[in-house]
Amino acid sequence: MSFTVINTFTLLDPGGAEEFEARFLAHVEWMRAQPGFVAHQAVRSVDRPEVYVNLGWWERPEDFQRVLASATFQSHAEEFHRIVAVEADPSMGIARFDGAPGEPDDVLFVDSFTVEGDATEAFVGAYQAHARAAAELDGFIAADLAKSLFARPGGFTALSRWRDAEAALAATGLPQYAALAALAEVRTVPATHVAGDRAELAPAGA
Repeated sequence: MSFTVINTFTLLDPGGAEEFEARFLAHVEWMRAQPGFVAHQAVRSVDRPEVYVNLGWWERPEDFQRVLASATFQSHAEEFHRIVAVEADPSMGIARFDGAPGEPDDVLFVDSFTVEGDATEAFVGAYQAHARAAAELDGFIAADLAKSLFARPGGFTALSRWRDAEAALAATGLPQYAALAALAEVRTVPATHVAGDRAELAPAGA
């Protein structure tokens, strides 16, 4: 699976969304041209609209590290830090699931999981079982799971996409979700699409 950079941006001034999004989209256009860049998806929290989350997929960690060290990236980062607080969570993709084709008005959810002790392997298996069951439901679009490499010990992030909130709620009623939730603390953030499309990724087996 691909190297995944998960960045959480929090506006220092809640009224600065327009400026941030303009700068971010310009930054992404530059990133798209860099060797090793695969795709990205940026979302905005529904409950906390000052918070954005971007998942960026790269072929290898080395590709991102090379970009990170560039003068252009450093200049963009300096601009961002004037308007947002940034939390970076370098991760590795663990699983990917695809359902129906996406639409512009789909709903998205970012789930942050924290797994204690030695339950990591069991958690990954439980997530895969839940995602496979959810993929059978009407309204499932896609899901990705990534494991934090060092910023969040025992941390996983999942991005899921649904036709509507009712479909997502139905998935939490599955017995596989109960098994998943028993293994990890979970924080769910409903979100709206900002830019990007993880569907640019080549399909990979879970």
